[in-house]
Amino acid sequence: MIDLIGLVRPHLVEMTKREDIPNAAEFRLQPLERGYGYTLGNALRRMLLSSLRGTAVWAFRLEGVVHEHQTVPGVVEDIHQIIQRLKALTLTMAEDVDEVILEIKVDKAGAVMAKHIVPNAAVQIVHPDHVLFTLQEDREITGQLYVNKGRGYVEASQHEVDRSLPVDLVRIDSIYNPVRRANFSVHETRVGQRTDFDSVTLAVETNGAISPEDAVSYAAALTQEHLRYFLDFGRLPMVSGEPPAGGVSEKDSAELRDLLAKPIDDCGLSVRSINSLKNSGISILADLVRYSEDELLKVKNVGEKALSEIAEMLQREGLSFGMKLDDGEGAGEEEAALPQEAAAAVVVAPAAEEAVPPGEGGE
Repeated sequence: MIDLIGLVRPHLVEMTKREDIPNAAEFRLQPLERGYGYTLGNALRRMLLSSLRGTAVWAFRLEGVVHEHQTVPGVVEDIHQIIQRLKALTLTMAEDVDEVILEIKVDKAGAVMAKHIVPNAAVQIVHPDHVLFTLQEDREITGQLYVNKGRGYVEASQHEVDRSLPVDLVRIDSIYNPVRRANFSVHETRVGQRTDFDSVTLAVETNGAISPEDAVSYAAALTQEHLRYFLDFGRLPMVSGEPPAGGVSEKDSAELRDLLAKPIDDCGLSVRSINSLKNSGISILADLVRYSEDELLKVKNVGEKALSEIAEMLQREGLSFGMKLDDGEGAGEEEAALPQEAAAAVVVAPAAEEAVPPGEGGE
């Protein structure tokens, strides 16, 4: 694995659905090194707004229509208005299908909606009540919608046509991107006693063709796919998650012994957390790391916020909860021996469960 020692990594990934806006959600990631919030937020936002693949109408035929600058007898809307309705039509298409022609055939007066399109097994209409146009009288009208997959926004003139297509085909601008809005904000968050780390919140709203969480996941995968080409230019510093074959060296053992003997007063914890631990007989790190997270929550006055603060501190020190220590470890008098599972934790510390925003600590 990559050498991540000394780098603060996110411990909290949280998604919150927006109740007031359908198909919208907010994603919070923290803590991040200073500046990382803008780096990650801007990259994801640009991917979300430009690169996701979707389905849209790129052309249509309607009985009696030869170009977009005209009206249709018996239809309330003119062709420009119908084009705007078609651009807003939300569709999804089967993964193994790239292009479909949908049929429209109506003969009753009233609103012609997306649900009146002849069903096609390869296409799903997300909003069946979406109005396409309105008939003033009972009359038969037929048409075809040419649907395909694409990315971003494609102007009508950029759609390729060949001689096999009808001459009365009207091309339109296509909005393939299923993401309607994407934005991010960056705030400061606290890790231990430092409050200058980043917390990034990404707000995403889609048109319903894809969920916000799937959109974010796809955007992150696209970013990762493009960045991986830079990996071939150099050699990554790697740190093995396994202890060396010969066991822990005397130097490492001595350093661990000194670390475990460190008083909790010197670890950057809040006064309230220190007092709660000391009241339960926990005075040095060796006493603390023997506890699992569930066991520590049972200690008087240690709640979720205090647990998160302690977990952050242990990660900075290269330790973890529930370490199995020999009897003499942390006392500073006998040689400390690090078991294999603890050795891996010292090389690459596991992520804590939650980071605490400013003003929510146990001070």
